[in-house]
Amino acid sequence: MLHSMRWAWAKILTLIGAAIAALGAASAAQGPAFVQAYLQRLGGHIDEAQRTLSELSGGATAQLVDDGAARDRLVGVFAERLGDLEASRVTIENASPLWQPVALALHGDRDIAAATAEAFTPALPLDGTSLLYALAGLLIGWSLWELSQWQVKAKLRRRKARMQRLTR
Repeated sequence: MLHSMRWAWAKILTLIGAAIAALGAASAAQGPAFVQAYLQRLGGHIDEAQRTLSELSGGATAQLVDDGAARDRLVGVFAERLGDLEASRVTIENASPLWQPVALALHGDRDIAAATAEAFTPALPLDGTSLLYALAGLLIGWSLWELSQWQVKAKLRRRKARMQRLTR
């Protein structure tokens, strides 16, 4: 009876470990998919900033701002914003596919990233980069599970050794 309970408990722990590792894999695989969703949203912001800058520089919107100095300041603000957004896109796109999530974290626009996260729908990406991220997530998840059990297993081994010494 005790042996079958130990066997069942070991199988349950293995199942929990596998579930945690799978969750880590699925979560990590979302990194590249999130980068693509972010870049799409960033492209929309860049297009809108370019359109606004064009309108302020000589389109219909420019006629609404009578003060030339104020219009120049607005053009400067939008030009700076456009430059920041384009620099962010170039940095992320030029990063190696494995480093793009890191580049996004370091150089991405926080507001755009937050909006991307709100609208993001997890997917099952099967491209090479996502699979490498999934493998890394699997290894991290499994390692965390094993490390979380380490002290408990050590304590059980000590208790078992003590019991064997007492029964001799």
